Order: sequence, then C-alpha cells, then structure tokens
Amino acid sequence: MNTVLITGASRRLGLYLTQAFLAQGCKVIALTRKASAELDALGTQNLQVVLADYSCETSLAAAVNSIRSQNDALSLLVHNASLFEKDATHKDDLCGFYDELYRVHMRLPAYLNEALQSLLYNKAQPGCIIHITDIYADNPNREFGLYCSTKAALENLTKSFAKKYAPGIRVNSIAPGPLMFLPSHKDDEKKAVLDETLLAGESGFEPIFQGIGFIVDNQFVTGSSVKIDGGRSIGKI
Repeated sequence: MNTVLITGASRRLGLYLTQAFLAQGCKVIALTRKASAELDALGTQNLQVVLADYSCETSLAAAVNSIRSQNDALSLLVHNASLFEKDATHKDDLCGFYDELYRVHMRLPAYLNEALQSLLYNKAQPGCIIHITDIYADNPNREFGLYCSTKAALENLTKSFAKKYAPGIRVNSIAPGPLMFLPSHKDDEKKAVLDETLLAGESGFEPIFQGIGFIVDNQFVTGSSVKIDGGRSIGKI
C-alpha cells in the first residue's frame, strides 16, 4: 500500500486529494493545523490525521515523530498548505504577515522534506515530493505581492531539492491557475479571471489530482514545474 502525506488536508484541495488517494486504496497522512468536520467524517481506516502548528518548531518536530513512528516509508509528499491573502489586508502588520507566509510556503516544506527524506528515498522506486505553487510565481499579482514572492521561493526550492535528493527522490511542482472560486469572490472578480483564461470555467480540483498522477507515473521527471491553469498564465490578447 502506498503512503501519501498531504499538508493543509482539512479543506478545499487538500481535502479533495485526501479523499481521492483514500479512494485509490492508499494510506493518507493528513497534516493540518486543525481538523475539520469534513476530514473527521472520512473515518480512520487508512487515514492518519496529524495536527501541527506550522509556526512552532516543537509542534512540527512532534508531528514528524508521530509520522515516523507509524510509517516505515512514504511514496509521495504533497505540500499543499497555503495562505492566500492580499497585502492590503495586512498593511498594519506587514512583517508579521510576511513571516507567516514564509513559515507556511517555505519553512514548512523545507523542514518536512529534510525531516522525512529517509522515508522517501529509494533508488529503485524514487519517492516523490510535489510542491503546490502558483502561476503567480512567474507573473506576480500586484495585490498579492508577498504571497507571490514566497510561492516563487518555493519554486526555487523545488529545483534545489531535486538536485539534492536525486536519484532517490524526485521533486517537482504544480502551478495551478483558477480551479474553484472562494465564497468571498465577487461576480466581477470571477468574470475578470475567466476572461483572462483560455479554457474559461471552474475546473474543480480533479486536474491537480491528474497532474500528480502524471508526475508520479513518469519516472523521468524531476526539477520541473507543471502548469495546470487552463491557459491563464498566457491569457487572452
């Protein structure tokens, strides 16, 4: 049975991936800051829920110890945990907000990659690490500048770790575009996004799951970024 670790697993994409991998018969380790009713409803068969405060090194160390004590190997680590908020929302606490973005998008993936390297490393059947980044890493949105910069840093970490862990671990990223709007998105904001997307429409989360499947199945892919964005990154002219 393959064992998959997903961060930010209690909602949206993380929850979807947890459900999808469980349906495939995988064991899933769901790392989250706090559980959700939807995650709890999945039951306990083949599911290990690990709670961790991403900002606390002691909490992260305890989470790693819990994972290592119950698992001899990992086949896949998906770094999905994310914080997506506008800079202007935090204009009175810009440094604190930036620190939090760093902790979630950069420090957490780096820490887990290093701490769990031995569970993933396998020259005969390399383990996979996938960083979920954003198309804004290449073409930043001015309203989300701090968010974009830390996602860009995560893209750089993808390449660094791909070099460091080869040939026993393959490290890649997936850069999503518009998948599923948040409840807070207004109609004019939705229209603006869709007008800039070649394949306009909400795709849902399935394309990301399919992209993960491609990376896992293709043994000659590492250090790469796969855009799954409906053409948003090139937009309409």
